[in-house]
Amino acid sequence: MKTFSAIIFSIILFMLLSPGIAGAVNQNDINQELQQGGIIHIPAGTYILTDSIILQSNTILEGESGTVIKIPDHAGWPAWKPLISGNGVQNVTIRSLEINANSNGNSETPHGAGYYNCIHVVDCDNLQVYNCTFHDSLGDGLRTKRCENIKFYNNLVYRLGHEGFFGIESQYIECFNNRITTRTNSGLRIWNSANVRFHDNVIDAQLDAGGGDPGIQIEDSKGTVGNVEIYNNVLNRTWGKGIWLVAYDSGVSNIQKVLIHHNLFYEIGQSYNIPSTGGIVNDGFQGTLIYNNVFDGVKNNAFRNQVGGQGTVIKDNVFTSTVQHTSISQTGTGYAIADLVGANLSVTNNSFYNNENGNACQTGISNADFKDPETHRTSSGWTWTGSTWTCKFVKPTELGSIPLTTTIRLRLMAIIYSILYCKFFN
Repeated sequence: MKTFSAIIFSIILFMLLSPGIAGAVNQNDINQELQQGGIIHIPAGTYILTDSIILQSNTILEGESGTVIKIPDHAGWPAWKPLISGNGVQNVTIRSLEINANSNGNSETPHGAGYYNCIHVVDCDNLQVYNCTFHDSLGDGLRTKRCENIKFYNNLVYRLGHEGFFGIESQYIECFNNRITTRTNSGLRIWNSANVRFHDNVIDAQLDAGGGDPGIQIEDSKGTVGNVEIYNNVLNRTWGKGIWLVAYDSGVSNIQKVLIHHNLFYEIGQSYNIPSTGGIVNDGFQGTLIYNNVFDGVKNNAFRNQVGGQGTVIKDNVFTSTVQHTSISQTGTGYAIADLVGANLSVTNNSFYNNENGNACQTGISNADFKDPETHRTSSGWTWTGSTWTCKFVKPTELGSIPLTTTIRLRLMAIIYSILYCKFFN
């Protein structure tokens, strides 16, 4: 017969590892409340959707600790039917929800093909999504198209099937204070969007063949990308590129003038199967200003210019310990900076130290500092603490490992509790 302590232990373990099923409320109830406007509060519990939640204007959709929205196994929804949908609505807030899009239970459909996006909004203005968790999706976390005034912040994102945030033909976007682990593609991405701020995010990767590619992707095919600033981010051991700037079609004639500053790029490019890894990889952007960043231990190149690149300025950065690509031999690999197309880059006042094959390939440098940046002050504004890089704009972040996701923590808790139970109560 179990002791009283063993019974209490079992109850606690059940509560920790088994979220409630809230069968009394479904998407029909939520949608009816959304039609009324105001604040729609979803109590703690797991809600299994058989249809999309449809957003309405002037509403707040909120959960609390333990509120989980999920789809069933083998849901059978068509492509482009998301868990939460909005079309032509304004003044919407989504907060404090956990969205589990159940990719394992719907593995018959492919990643990144429009299936089971967590939130997908079109022609919507004044949208905020914050304090949410997005995980186990075959698609995007938040996907916007032709939207304005979007804020995506304080979110936890992992095990998605496409992007954490994807802004398409949208304006006035701000993504900040998010913790993202990429799978399939990128953490933050825009396509033909303008007036964008990506800042104070920490982005790493699921370190396997499904780990995605860039931490941040800026894409221009219509010549409409402009006023984009990427700053105060930590990009830590991404699978492919840290930041990918890619222009094609009408985008190649645009002068985008992207600002990239005060970011930490640490051991970027862990992939063995993506050729063009690097801290920043440029495929067609012009007028990029790259300053006051740290590139430490990046694989292939810290900055790799493959197409375009005219008017690029690179100044007051730290480039240290760049190494060759993990497994693919290519022109310029192992140099801090490689300009493969002769774009006449402006490279001034940077710190270069211990880069495997050299500091610059096919480009000149001027006013360079060749001392160890870990032991003396550089013009970058960054200092080495002995375990991480820091500057006054960026919070010190532990480097070299991926923090445990909630799912892994729970599994470890289950193992630990099982061991303790066997030891003390049997």
